[in-house]
Amino acid sequence: MRRVSIRLIVSAIALSVCFFVLIFIIINVNDHTEHLELPPYKCECPLVVEPGSKAEKLVVPKIEAPSISKMDTASNSTQTMPPLPICRPVDKSQPVQRAIIIYYPHHQSEYFFPEVRWLYRSWAEMLRDQPPTWRTDFLIFSYNLSIEFQRLGCVNHIRKTKDEPSVCRLFLYVPIQFRVKAVTENNYQHAFDHIRDFSKTTNQKIEEIVTLPKTNDPMIYDVRRSENLYTHLRTYGYIDSINTIFEGYKTFKMYDFVLRTDIDVFIYRHFGHYIPANCTLITGGGGYGTDFNRRKLRRIARDMDFAHVGLSGMGSTWYGSAYDGYLVANQTLNGMLWLAQYEFATPERESKLGTLMWPQWHYGVLLLYGQHLAINHLVGTNQIRIRIGSDLLDQSTTDATTPYVQQGTRLNLHCWHTDNRFSKFAFKMGHYKQAELEKYRNDTTAQAYAMRMALESKYMTLEHMASLVQNISTSS
Repeated sequence: MRRVSIRLIVSAIALSVCFFVLIFIIINVNDHTEHLELPPYKCECPLVVEPGSKAEKLVVPKIEAPSISKMDTASNSTQTMPPLPICRPVDKSQPVQRAIIIYYPHHQSEYFFPEVRWLYRSWAEMLRDQPPTWRTDFLIFSYNLSIEFQRLGCVNHIRKTKDEPSVCRLFLYVPIQFRVKAVTENNYQHAFDHIRDFSKTTNQKIEEIVTLPKTNDPMIYDVRRSENLYTHLRTYGYIDSINTIFEGYKTFKMYDFVLRTDIDVFIYRHFGHYIPANCTLITGGGGYGTDFNRRKLRRIARDMDFAHVGLSGMGSTWYGSAYDGYLVANQTLNGMLWLAQYEFATPERESKLGTLMWPQWHYGVLLLYGQHLAINHLVGTNQIRIRIGSDLLDQSTTDATTPYVQQGTRLNLHCWHTDNRFSKFAFKMGHYKQAELEKYRNDTTAQAYAMRMALESKYMTLEHMASLVQNISTSS
């Protein structure tokens, strides 16, 4: 029989010890994986800077947002929520400053200028019902201050005092689709060369003209996101209507309330004396939601590390504080970028499917999906208060009953896709004639209001409408 050496015994003992140590390590790691520190989520989003903070004075626009913690109210998370911002309600008996804000695509003027005309006319009509100490400006963001807007009395000055009369203001803004290298280089140095003639006619120095974006202000400009918007969303038709609220914030932050709206609306008389209560941002109703996309958007919120509180059905018209609008615009842009890059295939983004996927999942309402993510996150993190005001905003232009406008508070009327009166399509095709004005002059229905405002705006000169606004504003 072969003898067992001491060396062999020692080797066996050593191997046994190593084996038990290895087993101990494996068990210990498996039992404590919840204590492992995972790398933080990095968001390619611009930081939202509080007004008045030191970051406003920074020159370098490239900043990185901190990671956002997951807070889905459907989970059992016990994470401590920050308190809602302190609400300081606006006293209706005191001077109130408001702005109605649109983006106007100057390169599609033939289609959109008729809508600007009737919106302008309805703004003037609303001013008649505004309290004497209130002011409501009409703010337009566009790439060109054309002669038509000069004839409408639009100016290129930011409001400075509460006593200035209500006026139309147009601020020059470079649309996303035009942000090619030749335009953006050297901080947009040559982006506004085309307005030199305007400068001469108004005796206004080029450097005094209000232009956007402001590349040296990180609160309202993020170069990386601007480039991403150009790369992924320059062909999306509604991107500038949201981006102007983010990049243009400093032009309207002095207002107590702002109304972000599409162009194809009529401001109704009730808007003249109505402001949101309890520091709430009001949205119109949005008909994009289905069980399928609500579940999908909740899952996407988790992927983005966004909070989600189950809100749905928000429209793209907003009425609330200027800062709330800025916050929603900022996160809506983040949501739209995420969706465009990760949640839609190329054929969907290129509209090759048409409306085949509507209403389950449709690229055409990307803005509403992005806004859905933004509002849920901001509400879920206690940054804003929200009310879905489907009884207030985006009301019918086709209702021909008197109780509809008498029994509710209709703030604006929105043109939907319809052939019934009032139809924006029929109007633009010339189906409604000047002779019909008399029929609607004493009619108090929503349909009649839309018909009268649209027809009057068509047959009034631009100078006449500008004079109307001036007379109403200065008499208040």
